[in-house]
Amino acid sequence: MTTELSFGRDMQGYNAYAPQYPTDIYTATLAAGAAESITIPSNYPVWIMYVRVQPNGWCWTSRTTTAAVPAGGTFASAKSELIAGTIEYRRLVYAADVISFITPNTTCDISVSFYNVSLRQ
Repeated sequence: MTTELSFGRDMQGYNAYAPQYPTDIYTATLAAGAAESITIPSNYPVWIMYVRVQPNGWCWTSRTTTAAVPAGGTFASAKSELIAGTIEYRRLVYAADVISFITPNTTCDISVSFYNVSLRQ
C-alpha cells in the first residue's frame, strides 16, 4: 500500500498543504563520504519524493549518478544538488529511479518519503 498525494482543505476550501502521513518512508544515518542509494518503488509510475535532513546536517543528492560532494573553489558542472538540514527538499521522481545521497558531515540522519502521484492531463 502506498500513500496518494492528496491535500487537506481549510474551512474555506483552500489547499491547506496537509498531505497524509506517508506509508513509504525510509531512513538512514549517512557516514561521511560514503554514498548510499535508494530505488524508487515501481508500483506507481510517478512519485513525489520528500527528503528531510537533520538540523545542521548537509547532504548532496543525485538522480542520474552517484551523489558527490563538490571539490575545488571554482564553479563546475555537476549532477548533485545540496540539501541543507533547514529545508524540506521535494522532487518529482519516477518508478525505478535510483537516488543517491552523500554527506560531508561525520554523520547525517536522513528521512526519505514517497507519495504516488496521478498526473492528469
